[in-house]
Amino acid sequence: MRLETLQVTGWEPAIEGMRAPLKSYDKYDSMTKNNKFIFGKKDYDLAKRLWQGGSEHRKWMRQIQVWAKISAPLFWWSEYDTYRIGTSANSESTMHTIGKRPLTLADFDSRLLNKEHTTNALQHLIDVLNQLIRGYNTPNLAQYVKNDMLVQIKGLLPTSFIQTRYVNLNYETIATMYRQRKNHKLPHWSEDFIGWAKSLPYSEFITGEFEE
Repeated sequence: MRLETLQVTGWEPAIEGMRAPLKSYDKYDSMTKNNKFIFGKKDYDLAKRLWQGGSEHRKWMRQIQVWAKISAPLFWWSEYDTYRIGTSANSESTMHTIGKRPLTLADFDSRLLNKEHTTNALQHLIDVLNQLIRGYNTPNLAQYVKNDMLVQIKGLLPTSFIQTRYVNLNYETIATMYRQRKNHKLPHWSEDFIGWAKSLPYSEFITGEFEE
């Protein structure tokens, strides 16, 4: 599983807007230097107090936007898709790309297959899929036959197949995911996603791990 941060934006308007309820704009002391947002001490202290007040008070976190490129197995995406609020995504189309080339073991997440016979079973399935893909790419094949073969390919595709999506999330959503998934039994969550979340700027607002 691979998670790549593409962009994190919205800091300045979000933090300035954070001061709107009390019109304390004159206390805004954050800045952007070399395209990097730097929290001012007064802004940081207020943001932390609002964080401690709960999600209804830290609305500014919903305005920090994160764009990421994530390559993960379908079984992980099925769990990720439970988070419908505060996320959006564009994904590589399985329907339009699955028949364009032979599949290899690298196209699947075999991380949890720690037995030789399970790995061999996956390889056997890949061989079956590639046989169908070769048939699908037969020249002058009738369209209804191609459509049927594509359905067979998708029907046999295991959930370990890796799909890449370009996702957009906000800090509040990531904080919710962090809290709910940090002790998950799948290492894709407890190690990969959690590690990525901790790599984001000012991740203490996601993790709640503030320095004393």
